[in-house]
Amino acid sequence: MGASKRNILQHIPPQYLPKTIFLKKDELVLKRILEEIKAQDLSFPLIAKPDIGERGLLVELIKSEKELTAYIQANKINFLIQEYITHPNEVGIFYYRNPSQLNGEIVSVALKDFLSVTGDGTNNIKALLEIHQMGRLQIDRLSKVDHTMLLNIPRKGEKILLEPIGNHCRGTRMLNGNHLIDDKLKSTFDQINSSMPDVYYGRFDIKYKSWERLLDGKDFKIIELNGVASEPMHVYDRSIAVVDKYRAFYHLWKKIYEISQVQRAKGIKPISFTEAIGYIRNYFKYIRSINLEWRALIA
Repeated sequence: MGASKRNILQHIPPQYLPKTIFLKKDELVLKRILEEIKAQDLSFPLIAKPDIGERGLLVELIKSEKELTAYIQANKINFLIQEYITHPNEVGIFYYRNPSQLNGEIVSVALKDFLSVTGDGTNNIKALLEIHQMGRLQIDRLSKVDHTMLLNIPRKGEKILLEPIGNHCRGTRMLNGNHLIDDKLKSTFDQINSSMPDVYYGRFDIKYKSWERLLDGKDFKIIELNGVASEPMHVYDRSIAVVDKYRAFYHLWKKIYEISQVQRAKGIKPISFTEAIGYIRNYFKYIRSINLEWRALIA
């Protein structure tokens, strides 16, 4: 809780990363930011996200200089600007490796179905969302973003993407993709992880062009790596039995313990309980400082 995304990204091999700019809260001068964007050969649309935050907190697709200005004015925090990866697919792949072994395991593949509606030629987007399992929970949020958009009537068969951020709090549906786990996928992530010293556990959130290219280690970008607080997202597929959902969590908690024991044997000391509580308090203080309540993260 409270980990810096920038620090985490530095552990990932650069060829798999989106172009990223780190901006400090006391250096948010639009002219300088635009100069840095140009220097990095970036262009709109871009992704803006806090350096610290979970569950899609303040992650936005920025389409113009005007929207970037509004984001800067509203959020006086350290944040990242990243290139918007246009690959059509996104997946969460959960990987871990015992530090004493060369090869790891993949225990969760979650395919992400972004919030969208398909037109029937009669109903507007709001009406289509009202009968959408995930979408009806997003109507209030989307109406605050663009109320007039909800009144549009899509053509019959027209698919409208409503949320480009692949987070379940934004209406993304998680589908169980564990049938895709095979030796080739494991080998690909063993190779990636071999270039990540002292990183043994986490969920890679990835945008990719096609599954075949991903297996070959090509045409994909790692947009985030989530650590011990992350979840095996495939369990949110409704087809997974409740007992199997809990079994997935218990299995991973056991692996966290096993990895920690190996690290302790190497002389690497864990943080104390007092330090852990301090991290949590600082995180809640940070959330309050940007005028958000904890319930907003789990809404």
